[in-house]
Amino acid sequence: MSQRKVRYEELLPYEWEAIMRETPVVYWPFGLIEWHGEHLALGNDAVKAEALCLRIAERFGGIVYPPSYFGYERATAFDPKYGRDGNITVGEELFRQLARRTFRQFDKAGFKVVVAMTGHYPREQPAFLKEEAEAVMRSSGRIKIWALADYEPVTDLEYRGDHAAKWETSLLWYLRPELVEMDRLPTDLDQKLWGVGGLDPRIHASPEVGRTIAEAIVERVGQRVQELLAEARGA
Repeated sequence: MSQRKVRYEELLPYEWEAIMRETPVVYWPFGLIEWHGEHLALGNDAVKAEALCLRIAERFGGIVYPPSYFGYERATAFDPKYGRDGNITVGEELFRQLARRTFRQFDKAGFKVVVAMTGHYPREQPAFLKEEAEAVMRSSGRIKIWALADYEPVTDLEYRGDHAAKWETSLLWYLRPELVEMDRLPTDLDQKLWGVGGLDPRIHASPEVGRTIAEAIVERVGQRVQELLAEARGA
């Protein structure tokens, strides 16, 4: 059985139209370019969000919009715990404008449901997405927009977000193993890890942990999206 084609930028017009008739849902992954320790790819946040969205769309239907690396981060100075010079961010106003305009364009295009999933989740970025989603839904009256941090559907499974630690390392290790190099981390467990916030990935991370949490996210988000689509069609 061939894999479902879901990347927005790769669809031909007739393929787009067929998906819109069947499952008018669009997934939009978010992240930024940010240092995630010595062992994870710089684009980790958007990469893992996109990988999750692709799996959801392939299983439940819909289209995946290209990920946004225009992420917001309050800290601008070097923070040895969570980043280093070279992180690429945008300001609040631009972040909000991009989200608002794109949500409106999704509405105009005829999508019934939007899932805006951010793999970067300091307090502000998910909050900005949720606020812009609410504003567009109020003005539209048609579209359903679910803005969320990737961990939100599975907090009962202990994933509540971290930074390049147990959970982010495990997820990327499972979703995109070629982007994880654990041997870049010091083997001395007493040696401090820079750019890592949370449980030590050398001890607690594994592809198996990543698989378990990724599968739970995919299933729970997919089921909820089906409910949202039924609500939107019944409105």
